Amino acid sequence: MVSGNAMALLYLDVHETTRRWWPSLEGSWYSLADMLLRRPSVDLLLLPHSSERCEIRSESRGSAVVSRDGARYRYERTGGDPLRLGADVEGTADETHDASRDGDYPDALVQIIALAGSARAGDMILSATPGWDFRSRYEPIPHRSAHGALHRDHMVVPLLTNRPTAHMPRRTTDVFASTMAALGVHPPAVLDGTSFLRAD
Repeated sequence: MVSGNAMALLYLDVHETTRRWWPSLEGSWYSLADMLLRRPSVDLLLLPHSSERCEIRSESRGSAVVSRDGARYRYERTGGDPLRLGADVEGTADETHDASRDGDYPDALVQIIALAGSARAGDMILSATPGWDFRSRYEPIPHRSAHGALHRDHMVVPLLTNRPTAHMPRRTTDVFASTMAALGVHPPAVLDGTSFLRAD
């Protein structure tokens, strides 16, 4: 299943009624993972180990693990540095965002855990190499851009506002929270995002 034209979700044992994580699938599907990773169109291969842990592989940059423990995220290089962070990283969602915002994969730790831990996520998740479109053969006209990958060009969104901000916005979910604040609407009890507007 294609999620955006630069991300693909692969469901392996479709007859199963409960989700199986990569450690229980690896014995049967290792060769497929290896073959997919060798394709030039695949930048990152995500292999969910649980709703709180995901392995990341890159053909040229090796492997790492992203995990979450409560409100803390961790990036641990296990055989390389696929996200090019230059070091292991640990912290809150905001701290890990700040540690990755200037790199090739801004906010990747939070996004990978949210994606891989979703009940609808595939058993393997492919993020496309910049310039590749997983749906190109099905499109009636060529795309000049793509969306859905974890790469910087797909993650950073320009924002214009006529309201003073208290701090730099971090995620698009903060736009919703800020809009509600600007309208004076009380946010729901569970809201993924915080207002970046200055309280005057």
